[in-house]
Amino acid sequence: MPKARMHDPEQLSFSYFFPTGQTDHVWSDEAARSTPTLSRQVFLDMARAAEEAGFDSLFIADTWSGHQRAAERAGHQSPKYHAPLLAMALFAVTEHLGVITTFHTTHHQPAHVARMGATLDAFSEGRWGWNVVTGFGDAEARLFGEPSMVPHDERYAMAGEFVEIVKKFWSEDDAFEVFGQYYTASGRLKQPRPAQLPHPLLVSAGASPAGMAFAAAHCDQLVVAGNSIEKIQTVDERLATVLRDAGRTVPLSTTPFTITIVREGDGEAEEEYERLTKSLNTEATMELAADILGDIESIKSMFAGQGAAEAARAWGSGQGILKLFGTSEQVAEQLIALKAETSTTNVLINFPLWNPGEVQGFRTVLDHLRDAGVWVPPSERNYSW
Repeated sequence: MPKARMHDPEQLSFSYFFPTGQTDHVWSDEAARSTPTLSRQVFLDMARAAEEAGFDSLFIADTWSGHQRAAERAGHQSPKYHAPLLAMALFAVTEHLGVITTFHTTHHQPAHVARMGATLDAFSEGRWGWNVVTGFGDAEARLFGEPSMVPHDERYAMAGEFVEIVKKFWSEDDAFEVFGQYYTASGRLKQPRPAQLPHPLLVSAGASPAGMAFAAAHCDQLVVAGNSIEKIQTVDERLATVLRDAGRTVPLSTTPFTITIVREGDGEAEEEYERLTKSLNTEATMELAADILGDIESIKSMFAGQGAAEAARAWGSGQGILKLFGTSEQVAEQLIALKAETSTTNVLINFPLWNPGEVQGFRTVLDHLRDAGVWVPPSERNYSW
């Protein structure tokens, strides 16, 4: 049976930000040294650990350009295995875990994503989700033979047309024709079709006006950034206005992105974070920031008023992201407050010192949430999102 969508707004679900490099969002050399070397066995072990812990899904971020040489040498955001190909292996060793993979729109054709996505969802029996990304940066565009990247807002206009054609490929059995502003398609997609109805889960993370408008028009879930409940409430308010202006009546689930450290003793998680940030790789962080801070509007606005170097260091230590630090009971209390005070329905968990034991250890947090009535193990219900 395909996995259903969550229908109880009082419940939380959890996505694990799957490792796509030795480190992600805390560019610490100590973290790079302390995490397992990525390999086939490590990927499979991590997926199994996430399922055993009780996570609803894995979230696999992805980018194309690999020109950040210092970052790659230090293991930061590298190696980055192609998300949809990696997902097939993870589906094969799990039973109920959802996997959300990144597909870029700007450099592909709708039929590419429609067929690959249908295969992923049918093979997994309805456990696949699409993180819709438009791409960014001239270096990425040059990989595909383009001299420069399409302007920001136009990329979202293209993505909207792209997603609509993909959905049509998924839903239509008969041949059809589309002559859009950006894309032309004719014919029918070879089966299989996605198992999820009306379509697989669609996720995006754009916080710019164009990004939010895109999510309101096309997506089921929006990943949001903010380093406090108050900042996330501000995003909620902005999103509510966008949804109202778009005339959307179906809820758009929001997913705060977090850096999470759970330790047994008081203050130990905070000490761990401070230890990691002392070994922040400045060269790698500046290199990554030169690419991403210069092109993603949400990150630029996050550190408005700061110089480039200062903003890069703040971003490289995760200062713009919600932090869940403490004992399992303390982290559970933080999540309960997040649920009560924001529109959060799903939480994206990123462990800076990831390994199978760290992931499985999160189950102690989930058990506290179960006692509080805001979480039910995936093994006891039939939804992944």
